[in-house]
Amino acid sequence: MTDRLQEPNTHYPSPENAGSSIQHAGFRIETRKLPILKAGPIEEMTSKLGITPPEMIFGDNVVTIDHEPSGWGISFNAYDALDRVEKTGQAVLKVAYSREWQKNRLDIAPLDGPVIMD
Repeated sequence: MTDRLQEPNTHYPSPENAGSSIQHAGFRIETRKLPILKAGPIEEMTSKLGITPPEMIFGDNVVTIDHEPSGWGISFNAYDALDRVEKTGQAVLKVAYSREWQKNRLDIAPLDGPVIMD
């Protein structure tokens, strides 16, 4: 077990052992839960999406719902969700607490420019 934890760029648990599923009333629900992505996959996602994803993203996590009798199914994952984000900045959505959070951040960092950490 010690050797496995010391291997670079390895997820724990492994992708093969990270999922679970249940079946109910003709539906199969599957999940895969893995750690936060490392820098390499985040850089690849940034390049493909054309936007920078959140710094801490569970990019390998997936929820899939299949209705086996009809063949209908849907899958939710971080990449597809971020790919649907409006990327031009013209129609920016804000969460309910955005204004309060921004107000509290005014004393810490400017909101209209990049934050540079030394």
